[in-house]
Parts: sequence; C-alpha cells; structure tokens
Amino acid sequence: MIARILLSALAIIAVPIAVHGAEGPRPANPQAKRTCEVDQPTGSRLGGIRRCRTAEERDAHKQEARQVVDRMQAFKATMCAPPRPAC
Repeated sequence: MIARILLSALAIIAVPIAVHGAEGPRPANPQAKRTCEVDQPTGSRLGGIRRCRTAEERDAHKQEARQVVDRMQAFKATMCAPPRPAC
C-alpha cells in the first residue's frame, strides 16, 4: 500500500518534467546573439513553433538532425525482407 502511494507520488512529479522537459544547456557565451525563427508545420493553418537559438546551437542541431537521417537511411538498407521461396 505504501509502495503504491510512493509510486503515484513519483509519477505526479515525473510526468510534468517528462512532458515539458528540463531546461536546455546554456550557451557557452552568454553574450552570443540569439535569433528566433518560426517552424511552420507543412499543411497546417495553425501557428508554428518559435525556436530561439544562437548560431552555434543552430549548427549543432542541424548536424545532429543530419546524423539521425544518416542512421535511419543506413538502418533502412539493412531491413530488407528475406526473399520468398517460389511456390
């Protein structure tokens, strides 16, 4: 019974942190100029997501996104289904 109470209290605390996320890393140079851009989802009439980053953060994000795409494409090439035997 006590374990259930503790687990539910932990869930109440952990869920908002998981949904909203922790604060991002601080830039190395606090004086660096931050520029904001709005990412509009394709096909949506609703407002986009505003992202404010320094040039260094923007470059790091682009590099990380490129690495993710490369990994996905490399994994996709190895996911071929085995050939079916002829009947």
